[in-house]
Amino acid sequence: MLVLGIDAATPIASVGLIQDGRVLAEQSAGAAASHVENLLPLIRRVLDQSHVSLPEVAGIGVTIGPGAFSGLRIALGTTKGFAYALSQRVAGVSTLLTLASAVTDWTGRLCVVLDARKREVYAAFFAREARGQITRLSDDMVLSPEELANQISAPCLFVGDGVERYGAIIREHCGPHTELLPLAAVPPRGGIVARLAWLRFKQGDHDDVAQLIPHYIRRSDAERNRLKRSSGSQT
Repeated sequence: MLVLGIDAATPIASVGLIQDGRVLAEQSAGAAASHVENLLPLIRRVLDQSHVSLPEVAGIGVTIGPGAFSGLRIALGTTKGFAYALSQRVAGVSTLLTLASAVTDWTGRLCVVLDARKREVYAAFFAREARGQITRLSDDMVLSPEELANQISAPCLFVGDGVERYGAIIREHCGPHTELLPLAAVPPRGGIVARLAWLRFKQGDHDDVAQLIPHYIRRSDAERNRLKRSSGSQT
């Protein structure tokens, strides 16, 4: 089964193609311009490198958040367009789980931390076994870096672009219990997104394309402003 994986939830967009769990091709690009410009060329390069046409792809995995609002919308919109046109199955995948699954050479507790701006982070805790199996230990959260650091009581590896901005705070609170890896050291991988989707497809599981929406965790600025105007008009 050919499965395409698409991730545009962070400053690094990544696309991968797998066949029965094996990565055929993977391409990534930073958002020097924007993911609007990056995503389709990445998909084309991955397909060309694998000598596969888009109609041959049986399903698509896409990260649905948390992450950058615009990137999530671009990736999901692209995925839905393909799925509707070609009747492909779709599976939404957690951004934080895909980044946790990209970690190697670590056994124990790990935390994926993405910069959510407004001095907050998106985060979730996982456990990684020696053989690479990932177990989720918490729901996805949005909280301050201090609140996150206060939850650490054992050795923990922190990964993601939140480390780049708030690493000093995390290290100050956690001390010797801390190891930090920036996003560039454990970047998003479209092949991992595709594999997580493939595992769902193998079990006969997939998402309703019409019902699949981004997992933002918190409201966007536009939504908050709308709510403020609405509550103001009712007073």
